[in-house]
Amino acid sequence: MPARSNIEWKQWGKSDPLYGVASLDERNKRGLHPWTEEEFYAFGAQTWAEYRQQWENYGLARKSCVEIGCGAGRITRQLALYFDHVDAVDISEEMIEYAKRNVDSRKASFHITDGQAVPLPGRSQSAAFSTDVFQHFNQLSYAEAYFAELYRVLEPGGSMMVHLPVYTWPDAMNSVFTALYRLWSLLDAAQAEARRLLIAAQIGRPFMFGIKFEVQRLYKYLSALGFQDIEIRYFENSAGEQGTSFRSYVFARKPRS
Repeated sequence: MPARSNIEWKQWGKSDPLYGVASLDERNKRGLHPWTEEEFYAFGAQTWAEYRQQWENYGLARKSCVEIGCGAGRITRQLALYFDHVDAVDISEEMIEYAKRNVDSRKASFHITDGQAVPLPGRSQSAAFSTDVFQHFNQLSYAEAYFAELYRVLEPGGSMMVHLPVYTWPDAMNSVFTALYRLWSLLDAAQAEARRLLIAAQIGRPFMFGIKFEVQRLYKYLSALGFQDIEIRYFENSAGEQGTSFRSYVFARKPRS
């Protein structure tokens, strides 16, 4: 069954694709400074330069790249300049069409998906990338399914860089914090589901839902898939007029043999 979070993402594609991708203060269509295409893609170039530095430090091959959740192509445009070829995946037809108009079609292919599978052959990509996507799934299981798909489509030695927010608890208070976090998550998910019903009834507006990833579970899951050299890095990203933001990224590699 497709992720319920597909509902709000498709609505962002229809109502405000640039803000749906880059949700900075006052940058929505009703804000004081709505995105222009020029500013939106320039922001993508700025943030990709920071991503690229970290990824090159980790190690990657520039042959091919699959991007999960390409949206309106903010980073896809930069990936198409850097890699020999990019396969960009998204669930929103409106987002895909927007990206197609602004990304070099000679170096990028776009794919509509239901949010459960990556429509590419196994061992066909030397790199995998995603940003501002995995934290918006309504359940961790959908993110984990995508990690399994990325492992499948990566060629031996291929690497991935995925942005996702992470957390961990002190050992002494782990059970208490875990219980409180689960309760908060259930309440947040219930509120989000109510808002999805309003969108389905065409009386609600899109919103941003978020989940976080527990570090130990993330490491265990990626290791079980077969990934090696797993790293979680924290570094600052440019955030336009908001200065910088400190965010977390997971890097991992498919074994060469």
